[in-house]
Amino acid sequence: MHRDLVTSENYLLNSCLDFSATYMAVSMLEYELEKRSSLASSQTVHALQSVILKKVHSHQRQSYFLYRKAAKTLRFLASAGENPDLAAESIESLKHIIAGSDGPSHRAAAEALGSLPLNIKGPFLNEEPIKKVSAIRWDELCDKTGLNEYCHMKCIGRSLVFSIADDLVFVIKLSRSNSENASLNREALWMEYLQTIKHEFPVRFDIPAPLRFGEAHLFRIIDSPDKLKNSVSIRMDSAIGFMVHPDYFVYPNPLPDEERVDRKNFVEVMKRNAWLLGRLASMGIVHTAPVPLFHNRIQSYRRCDGGYYEWPRGGRLDRWLLSCRYPNLGKSGIRDFEHLEAISGSSFRYYRLVGNHFISIILICASYFRNHQPKRAGFDKKGSPVDTRNLFCPDLMRELIEASFNSYYEGFTGRKTNDHLPVDLDNFVLRLIEEFGVDRYMEEVFRATDQQAMSDVEFNEFLLERGFSRNNIAGLPRGLEDIAIMSGPHLGGFNQRISLPELIHFTETATAYCICDRYIFDHCLY
Repeated sequence: MHRDLVTSENYLLNSCLDFSATYMAVSMLEYELEKRSSLASSQTVHALQSVILKKVHSHQRQSYFLYRKAAKTLRFLASAGENPDLAAESIESLKHIIAGSDGPSHRAAAEALGSLPLNIKGPFLNEEPIKKVSAIRWDELCDKTGLNEYCHMKCIGRSLVFSIADDLVFVIKLSRSNSENASLNREALWMEYLQTIKHEFPVRFDIPAPLRFGEAHLFRIIDSPDKLKNSVSIRMDSAIGFMVHPDYFVYPNPLPDEERVDRKNFVEVMKRNAWLLGRLASMGIVHTAPVPLFHNRIQSYRRCDGGYYEWPRGGRLDRWLLSCRYPNLGKSGIRDFEHLEAISGSSFRYYRLVGNHFISIILICASYFRNHQPKRAGFDKKGSPVDTRNLFCPDLMRELIEASFNSYYEGFTGRKTNDHLPVDLDNFVLRLIEEFGVDRYMEEVFRATDQQAMSDVEFNEFLLERGFSRNNIAGLPRGLEDIAIMSGPHLGGFNQRISLPELIHFTETATAYCICDRYIFDHCLY
């Protein structure tokens, strides 16, 4: 057995010319080490590292799978071996690969570090089946909350927001369907739970205080005032209620007619929210949608992945600017707790969700600049992409990226970062502005197959929401041919790769370093 291991190591160190033989040698190493990890040595680490760094097979279409197997074996030595010095050496080897490579080798090493097992156990929420929705009278709600006829009310999405005092609002968040009752109830449970551990957050984080009616959070008002019923378009069958600071509804990237967040405060808001996202994730509480990320919204109902963006694959990112319209990061901190999820231990899902956080933060930062002049979007009268690069400040963009990463890292690992992230930030910022500032990719394709699955009413509403007039729709037969829709900006052409691969590279690096260093600190490897 030991002889087979040494033979494989020697082949990887000295040859590696044949792809199939190289893959078999790595597989042999993996097999032998899983049976007896104590056989591993520094030579084993060097052999596996050389497979990836030599890039002899980088031209192969299947090179990623070779690199992934080698990186996965290094991760095994880092997490399952008996020698802490060799574990540290394996981690440094993977970090070295990340710092000096790109493409499939970078991806493989980042995924290996990003799936190291963490000592994290998410909390348990007792989500019992919803037995009833409490029926309450309007007077009862007023007595419980301080509402009165003089309270100013406004509708924000599906929330009715009542001003109780200068620093307090009462919110009725409505359920749009019975299927949403469970997520609303979960949101209230998360509010209650976070209230019990708010001492864990030494920065501003305004956690809403939910109302209970007996044992239930969900309620319906049985005698809503006409003024209230006439002001909303959603049926008021069920809802949750909570108290929170008015800043809960102040977005960091406002449009010109909304409450402004100046540049200095914008940096503070983004740093603080990055820290909160990292801190919550370190406790096994992961926000799954700081902004909604999709690869393909238009086909979401018939895709096994729901159309959601799986960033490690590097595909096109759908309607990035629209996704940032109402982010779940606000002036008061993290918002919309229905998107919180408890996660424990190690999983590739952890790596993907932490990566979602970094992508979301960068998208929100880019949208902040674009939202100064939101009408400048799409194509001009000559059919050329609108160029808004002059709205961006490269120095501020770089400051936001560095500060947000450092804050997230500190929240997630519990320590300040000592090393600079191995990313060329100057070039990264230039590429961000180039892609976020010029709307080259506006088109998506409404497939005939998707049209056929809709009713005429759904078909008409779908196109109306995307800017079609009723006259335009009248001349379009449903389900006979594909329809091109200008719904962007997107990052990449329809069904193509992302036009900003540097964003994926950065996300791989940042996510891997956070998870890896948390693992190092948990196991005192350095």
